[in-house]
Amino acid sequence: MADYDTTPVARLRPGGRGAAGPALRTRRLPSGPAGAGGKPRVAGPLVREWHAMTPTDRKAAWIELVEWVIWLHDRYELATEHRLPQCWPLHPGLIEELAALKAWRGEIYTADQPAGQAARYWHAELRHVIHAATTIYAAGCRAGHRTPAALAAADTDLCAQWLRADPLAAVPAALLASTAKPRAGDQRIGDPMIHDALHRGEARPLGQQITDYVHYRDQWWTAHPDGGWTVVTDPVFTAELDSAADRMAVADAAVAAERARRAALEGGTS
Repeated sequence: MADYDTTPVARLRPGGRGAAGPALRTRRLPSGPAGAGGKPRVAGPLVREWHAMTPTDRKAAWIELVEWVIWLHDRYELATEHRLPQCWPLHPGLIEELAALKAWRGEIYTADQPAGQAARYWHAELRHVIHAATTIYAAGCRAGHRTPAALAAADTDLCAQWLRADPLAAVPAALLASTAKPRAGDQRIGDPMIHDALHRGEARPLGQQITDYVHYRDQWWTAHPDGGWTVVTDPVFTAELDSAADRMAVADAAVAAERARRAALEGGTS
């Protein structure tokens, strides 16, 4: 019977401790001021959007992720029963999952005081990702990679259907009613209140193309950068909004009439 290396350092790199071939390149993480015990802290985000990187950074990050997945594959024996599909780079969801796992492990093991409990959580999540790899992302790839049947971004009708959906669907009417009536003197109200008022026809935007201002309960409200809506209190600006709303109503009516005319012409020639 062959002797197997059962020490903790087995498969620290592809093929095990005594494997032939080059070891993985080591990239030093950028470090900030030293933490407890003189240990450097990791500086900057460990997770970045792929599209937000420069081409050079993206190439380096991809090489680093692939090398890490090679290590993960061998260290955790993921070749057994193809626990990690070999086509993982062809599944965008798996790329995101594995990149997040890599970043999380880096946070845990480079912390000033690494916690065993956090490491246990990481290993539990690893099992979830590996399970999802074969049951969700690459469920039909055991005999070879299969591309997705369809992409939502390429289906304009599907995208439009999703955009038309109401995010307040299934919210109890009583809950909507409790937030749909501003109290006297309120200077700021929530998004659900305005959304419900627009849905009920109790509020109107400044124009079909200008929705940052809404007229509701005899007042103009403007979208707040942090969410919600704030009341316009300047009487001069309020008068300007009233005048602009009248002009926009005329313009919107003209646009609607022109669209109806074109639709009628197209219907008559078809």
